[in-house]
Amino acid sequence: MSAYFSFQASPSLAKDLETVLAHLDHHDTAPQAELYVKMSIEMTDAILQVLLLDLVKATGSKSGVLEQLAGLLRGTMHVLLRQLLAKRDNDELAKAAVYVHARRRYLGSTLHVAIPLSDSLRTRFEAVFMEIDAGRGEANREELRVAMSDFVDQAVSGFYDEFVQAMPMGFLMSKAAQVARATIFKGAHAAMNKMIPSLSQAELKGLADYFDGFLYSDPVLSAEPVA
Repeated sequence: MSAYFSFQASPSLAKDLETVLAHLDHHDTAPQAELYVKMSIEMTDAILQVLLLDLVKATGSKSGVLEQLAGLLRGTMHVLLRQLLAKRDNDELAKAAVYVHARRRYLGSTLHVAIPLSDSLRTRFEAVFMEIDAGRGEANREELRVAMSDFVDQAVSGFYDEFVQAMPMGFLMSKAAQVARATIFKGAHAAMNKMIPSLSQAELKGLADYFDGFLYSDPVLSAEPVA
């Protein structure tokens, strides 16, 4: 059984994602770079919203560390996406679209954006969330911090590394991508390491309830829409 972290795409993102993939899959001759950039920025913003900004709201934390990180990563990724994608022809974008296909899943007929998680990490989240639900969150902060740290590793791999690997690029763009990855990786780990140890039981409960809502296993999600 496969585990996923998955969230529902907004109507705008779903429309743009489906449109650009359909055009590339059917070898449309009209240039797709502008729409591909728009879709990629929308996907990036959605990921940051779910993983950082809405997570802050769910916990009720006032630390501000995740909001600051979201702003930094949004600026970094917007610049990188325009640099990487804006001048690509359709053949190059079709190669990059392999990544988008891999992230696309459906809950019934609803489009989701999903990354695979290891079964062991899903099991660890379930165990620590159970402890938090039982009122023992403060005694399990370290277990949650380690699990979230491992989640950061898998999220960076699924949302960033696979995107970069699908995109042919030269030396300068490769360096820019490496710098962006370092910013994302270090910033996300630092933010989790700073925030989680300071959360109260109520804040930990908010985080657990929120995050658990994005964890899925096959066959709940499917590769094609189900009416």
